[in-house]
Amino acid sequence: MNSPWISESGSSSAKLVILLGTIEKEVLLNEVDSFPAGVLWIGSGVVSGESSLPNLRKLNSQDELDEIDKSLYEFFALDYNEMPMVKVSNQSQNSDCEFHLIMLKHISEKIDSVSRARRTRATTGMQRQEQIFKNLPGYLLSRIPNEWSTLASRSVAVVVGAGPSLDCTLPLLQVGLVKPVIIAADSSLRALNKFGIKPDFVVSIDPNKDFANCSTPDFCPGIAILSSQSHPSWRNSWKDRVRFSSGRVLTEDWLAENGISKTPFTAKSNSGLTALSFADFLNPSVIIMVGMDLSGGNRGAQRYAQSTGRSHMEIHASHVHKVPGNYENEVFTPFLSDWRETSSETLIISKRRLILNLNDRGAQLQGCTLIHPNDIDEMKKAVNESIFPFKTDFKLLSKKREVDGVGMEQILTLLTNHCDRIWQGFPEGPEIEKSKNFLQLLLADRDTAKLLGDFAFVIMPYLHSDQEFPQDQLIKTIIYLRKIVWLLEDSIMECSDSKEFLLRFLTGQIN
Repeated sequence: MNSPWISESGSSSAKLVILLGTIEKEVLLNEVDSFPAGVLWIGSGVVSGESSLPNLRKLNSQDELDEIDKSLYEFFALDYNEMPMVKVSNQSQNSDCEFHLIMLKHISEKIDSVSRARRTRATTGMQRQEQIFKNLPGYLLSRIPNEWSTLASRSVAVVVGAGPSLDCTLPLLQVGLVKPVIIAADSSLRALNKFGIKPDFVVSIDPNKDFANCSTPDFCPGIAILSSQSHPSWRNSWKDRVRFSSGRVLTEDWLAENGISKTPFTAKSNSGLTALSFADFLNPSVIIMVGMDLSGGNRGAQRYAQSTGRSHMEIHASHVHKVPGNYENEVFTPFLSDWRETSSETLIISKRRLILNLNDRGAQLQGCTLIHPNDIDEMKKAVNESIFPFKTDFKLLSKKREVDGVGMEQILTLLTNHCDRIWQGFPEGPEIEKSKNFLQLLLADRDTAKLLGDFAFVIMPYLHSDQEFPQDQLIKTIIYLRKIVWLLEDSIMECSDSKEFLLRFLTGQIN
C-alpha cells in the first residue's frame, strides 16, 4: 500500500504530529488515534466530523503566518520532552504541494529554534534563574529609558561584532569617519582595546560569559547594556554605569503582569544581534556593522577574530550548514538560527534606515549594503556628507527607568509573600523524600511557577510526565530552590531603602 505522505520527519517517539495538506478521512482518523496527545492539521480541506475530535487542532493554509506561528508555539508546549513529527500529504495539488513544502521548511526552522532554546534552558536554566535573582536590583532600579530612542538621531552607529573579519575592518574606522556612537558586543572588547577604541555601549546577555573572558580588568568603557540573565561580573565591573534591557524571560513576564513594564528595547538571542537591535533603537540615520560575519573560516569553526583573544575557541559542531555568502555562493556556519534571526532583523531595520555591512567575507544578510574594505574611503565620504557627529549627551545618558516609592514597596511585598509561601512546608531532613509532592503543589500555582521562571521550566517535565525524577536530582533541586530563594530575599533587601519595610521584612510581618 502506498504511503499517504510524501515527507515524514521527526522522532519515532514523538507524541504530537503536524499534518500538512489535503488529507482523507481514514488517514486523519488513523493519525488522531496514533497521536492522542495532539494533532495539528494545516490544510484547506474539510473532513466530516473533524470538529468532534478532541485532540485535533485545525488551521487553514490561508491563515496569516503570524497566526500559524502562534498556534505552532502553543502546540509545541503540549509536550516539553519531544518535538512533533511533521508529515506532508501526497494528496495535494501541485500548487498546494509547493506551498506545503515551503511550510515544512518554515516549521522545521521553528522546531530547530524551539529545540535549541529548550536544550539551553535544560542545561543552564538553574544558573539563569540564579542570575535573574542576583540581577533583580539592577533590573528594577536601572532599566533602559524610553528617552534613549532619540540618542543617535542624525548620527551614524557602528555595531562591533567579534567575527574573523574584525581584524581587517576595525582599524579602518579609526580615522576619517565622522564621530559615531559605538555599540560593541562583549566578545569584541579586547579587539577594541588593542586598537585604542572606546565604545559608548557594551552589550552582554550570555549567562555563561563573564567579564574576565572578554576584557582586561581596567577596560570597562561606556555603559554596559545587560539582560537580567547576564553574568553578574558585568554589573560588578561597570557598577552604576549599567542599564538593563528586558527579554524573553519568564520572571520578567511575572514582573510585567504585576506593574513593572518591560523596556522599549528588548534583548535578542545573542549579544551581536542584541547590539544591532540596540543600535536601531537609538535611531541613527546609518548603521555600520563590522565583525558581523555569522560564518567563519575552517568550515565555520573559526568564530572569533585574532584580535579578540578568543580565536582559539573554535566551534566543532557535529553538523554545519551552508548559507548564502557575501562573496561566495555558499559559506559554512554552525549557527543556522543565529544567521536566520540576524538576517531577518537586518531586513526589518533596513526598511527604516541604511545598514552598511563592512566585510570581506561572511554570510549574506538581507537588506544590507555590502561594503568591501577596499571601498572604505568611498563609504566614509558618502557617510560624512550626510551625517552629523555623535554628541555625547551626559544628561540624557544619566536617565534610567526605575521603580521607586509605593511601586517598589508593592512589588517587594509581593515577592516577599511568595518567598514566605515557598518556605511554608519546605522539606527538611527525612522529609526530603516527599520533595516531589512539595514541588508539584508549589508549582501548581501558575503565579509562583512564573516567578521561579527557568527553575520551574527545568523541573516541570519531571513533575508532569511519566519521566522519573531521580532521587539524587530531586535532592539537588530542593537544595537549589533554597539557594535561589535566599538570593531573592537578598535582592529584596538590596532594593528597599525603607527602614519600615526592612523591619517588617526581617521580623516576618509583611502582608
